[in-house]
Amino acid sequence: MRLGRLRVGALLGLALLAAGPGGCGAPKGVPVAKVRGTVTYRGKPVAKASVSFIPETPGTVPALATTDENGSYSLSTYGTGDGAPVGPCRVAISLTGPSPPLPEHLAKAEAAAETLRMPGKPLIPKAYFSPETSRLKADVVAGKNNVFDFDLQGDLVP
Repeated sequence: MRLGRLRVGALLGLALLAAGPGGCGAPKGVPVAKVRGTVTYRGKPVAKASVSFIPETPGTVPALATTDENGSYSLSTYGTGDGAPVGPCRVAISLTGPSPPLPEHLAKAEAAAETLRMPGKPLIPKAYFSPETSRLKADVVAGKNNVFDFDLQGDLVP
């Protein structure tokens, strides 16, 4: 009986060593750091916006968040609120209104209606929707509680 417990203990110890310094749930050696901040548009909080930090290192998983009613966000990559991959990131922020209603004859065909539903109109300038056009950047630093606030500017284009 004692030998069985020793084997189980040894196997558990080896499994923890193999998992690396991060222990259980450590994502394949890609370090993350806490990231939070606020998003405003012309000085006013932006609620329900999608915030994406896209690492400049190819193949690295992006970090995502949705802003709360105060425009605050906390990024997640592998688990809730764990942060963003360490290093330089390009940032995209998007927010659209509700989908416009479909014509009645299409709305009745529920399956077709879902595939035809168009996104709502942009509630912030569309340039921020893509990391290529937003010009927003953030350098996530390991071991630091990173804070990135974004005050979006520009006009909405109809």
